[in-house]
Amino acid sequence: MSYDEDRVYRRMFRREALTEIKNRMLEKDASLESSAFEEVFDKMTLMILYELMRRGAFSDFHGVISAGKESRIYHAKNEEGEELAVKIYLVNNTEFRKNRMIYVAGDHNFQRVGSSLRKFIYSWARRELRNLELAYNAGVPVPKPYTVEGNVLVMSFLGVDGVRYPLLRETSYTADEYAALYGLVVEYIRRLYKDSGLIHGDLSEYNIMAPDPRTVYFIDLSQSVLRDTPYEEILLMRDLRNVSRFFASRGVDVLNERELFVELTGKDPPSELTPI
Repeated sequence: MSYDEDRVYRRMFRREALTEIKNRMLEKDASLESSAFEEVFDKMTLMILYELMRRGAFSDFHGVISAGKESRIYHAKNEEGEELAVKIYLVNNTEFRKNRMIYVAGDHNFQRVGSSLRKFIYSWARRELRNLELAYNAGVPVPKPYTVEGNVLVMSFLGVDGVRYPLLRETSYTADEYAALYGLVVEYIRRLYKDSGLIHGDLSEYNIMAPDPRTVYFIDLSQSVLRDTPYEEILLMRDLRNVSRFFASRGVDVLNERELFVELTGKDPPSELTPI
């Protein structure tokens, strides 16, 4: 095959690959209209998805789990039938950087991205994989991380047969059952801090799953910060306060969050929770 013929072949393959992945996603995602597809997914993202499928990271999509302005999460499976979540950060969201600077302060991985939004989002996706690995390896219940490529993160799916587990805010348990869940959440905050070296940074009833009164999972760890980084104390105190607020509203006799902060860190809690 000549050089020119090879170039033609590669261009044809690229077009076919993009068309195939687009058709698969439109077939599985009823919330996404064909006319708006290119506004949501650029060609680079489609090629990343196609390459991940070619490598066996997952075999096909089976519907959308959640769709927001910053990312879309799809239910998928691999060749072994394991249920997966494929999180795709949307690179055309110009608002993505906003409200994230306190989370990336002190993170050297973001010092080289410059003004490139794509590079920022790629670094953010890698950061989420790193945080999941740190938490998972320390025994904190989080989605099992598998791989990241560009703006696409592959992890285990928390649910059964494509139906995700309920968020804590969606549950209806007794006061005693909430008390048991509260004990688990506090223990995993402690383990996340001491064993993983992480602060969740946005922990609340919206980022905790509770499929039953004896089980919890922490999700959305992309904004989690390492210990000894700027704002870590403020973010930890916010997490403790959010958790206390929710469980107190469910009749649980919660711990004093300031005393819990001292127990975890050996430091006095911050007097002000507004970082900037």
